[in-house]
Amino acid sequence: MNDNKRLSKFFVASAVFFIWVTVQGALQAQQPVHDFISLEPASIIVGAHVHMGTLGWVSMSLMGIMYYLVPLVSGKPLSWPRLVNWVFWLDTITIPVMAVLMIGAGISGGRAFQAGITGDAFNAIIGPYMMLIGIVSIVCGLTAILFSVQIIHPATKRAAS
Repeated sequence: MNDNKRLSKFFVASAVFFIWVTVQGALQAQQPVHDFISLEPASIIVGAHVHMGTLGWVSMSLMGIMYYLVPLVSGKPLSWPRLVNWVFWLDTITIPVMAVLMIGAGISGGRAFQAGITGDAFNAIIGPYMMLIGIVSIVCGLTAILFSVQIIHPATKRAAS
């Protein structure tokens, strides 16, 4: 299969993430939802929206573009082409999982806040979400490093003499 055709999956995922972020933004603009996410614990739902937009829609598009352009402009192939697939799947899985966990934490935290739950009882409600968000965020961050090294290496390595 042509390597460029394999990059199209980045654009497909980006389009799906764009649909998600657009629908979520429209829902968040509705007055009852807007009022709910204005509660401090529920505001993490806005963070999910931002993460889906920047990491999902924008970053996935840019990854596909950069995976295409860097070898073209530098005249050097990617050093580890198999990592492209790993980066794609790790991000395609971790970004929506992180967003779903953030939305779950926001809904649970917002409801607990409305019920007057505070302190250790409140932390017991949102703690499991926050722990999983942390783990998924680390995987997402490591994936970003893999991608960055994959782009920087061929762009900066010297041509064979």
